[in-house]
Amino acid sequence: MSFYIQDHLSLTNKPFPKTVKKTPPNCKKTLLCTRLSASYTLEAAVVLPLLAGFFASILFFFRVLQVQTQVQEALIYAGRKTACEACVTDSTVVLRASTEAYFRRELSQYEQAGKYIKGGAAGISLLGSEFSDCELHLQADYRIHLPIAFFAVKDIRVSQNCQNRKWTGDGDDGQGRGEDYVYVTEYGSVYHRQRTCPYLELSIQAVSAGDLGGLRNKDGHKYYACPDCVAENSSVGTIYITDYGTCYHKSLSCSGLKRTVYLVPMSETGGKGACSRCSAGEEKNRE
Repeated sequence: MSFYIQDHLSLTNKPFPKTVKKTPPNCKKTLLCTRLSASYTLEAAVVLPLLAGFFASILFFFRVLQVQTQVQEALIYAGRKTACEACVTDSTVVLRASTEAYFRRELSQYEQAGKYIKGGAAGISLLGSEFSDCELHLQADYRIHLPIAFFAVKDIRVSQNCQNRKWTGDGDDGQGRGEDYVYVTEYGSVYHRQRTCPYLELSIQAVSAGDLGGLRNKDGHKYYACPDCVAENSSVGTIYITDYGTCYHKSLSCSGLKRTVYLVPMSETGGKGACSRCSAGEEKNRE
């Protein structure tokens, strides 16, 4: 009996064995690289569609610019051709029909208009064009499809314009036709019939003021002080003269040494007399 108890006690004094947890056969650990790959896949699924939509929008706007360029070229062509026809007819109906025909024919050479414009080339309206007395105001209105609708907006409205002047002449009803044109200067007192008149050609020479007393222009006249740039009793240093002028100057920037020539009708000379030199030469040529 005692042997049994001792043996029992010896058994109870042994250390309690550690419990080993076993992993179920159907449960496996998730690797760290697997979790990171899953996060990258999720971000790519969100970012890539946005990036693709961004680049698609940029490419679309380049297409819109291409369509606008083609429509503008067709407008310019139609405007020029219609402006030429305005010299033989002033009917608004005829000019509008000609504009439509020229515009459609020129636009048919391009393919982008039919792809991106709502209704194709037939969706472009020229009803906003105006045909005034002297001007042609062409206006093309159309709508372009959007690849992606923004807040229920599926297309955008585009309007382009072109302006041309009709080839109908000066429109003075015969007044002034056949009138002679002459040359005048801003401060001159006569008009000139020839642009090559010596009085219109400035040949500036720099001379010494001490030699002024013996100098004469080509008409034999003496030189007098310019009232704008020559001070009183200023006869020292270098002065400037011209072949047919009657004044000497102290400064090259003087308005008397500058010549601006205008071509005007005879009726706009303001009562100026004829130049004795070039008018006499023209009369000799007529004889």
